[in-house]
Amino acid sequence: MIKLESLSKHFGKAVVLDSIDLAIEEGEIVVIIGPSGTGKSTLLRCVNFLEQPTKGTMTVGDLTVDVNRASRADILSMRRRTAFVFQNYALFSNKTALQNIAERLLVVDRWPKEKAYQRAREILEQIGLADKADAYPASMSGGQQQRVGIGRAMATGATSSV
Repeated sequence: MIKLESLSKHFGKAVVLDSIDLAIEEGEIVVIIGPSGTGKSTLLRCVNFLEQPTKGTMTVGDLTVDVNRASRADILSMRRRTAFVFQNYALFSNKTALQNIAERLLVVDRWPKEKAYQRAREILEQIGLADKADAYPASMSGGQQQRVGIGRAMATGATSSV
């Protein structure tokens, strides 16, 4: 469950998000659409604290954070509950598809290498790219790279299964 209350983001005098209220229930699928420059990516970046919101509260699962009082621990905890697929997929060009997906599990969540790679293989199977485990981003199509980015976001949700 995700709930945003009065979420705002200002860049100087420019108000990009103005008191956004949003509630997304578990299992609900929501699409955010609109013209370029209307704050779609900013909204998503604020939920992950990739951008610091100006004001408001955010709830993801059992964690509620007042953005003006968010500690480093709150921010890290929020990031562990969310995932973000960048528009350019932000893959590591020097890592294979398998390594790109396993990276968070290894570095952030400190999973043992064997367990992280096994989970990454499961995800590659789910996204239809099991045969691309050893492929580097430069050798994959844009759609395949996008699916690896989605696979990396899926790995974020795997943190509770250690």
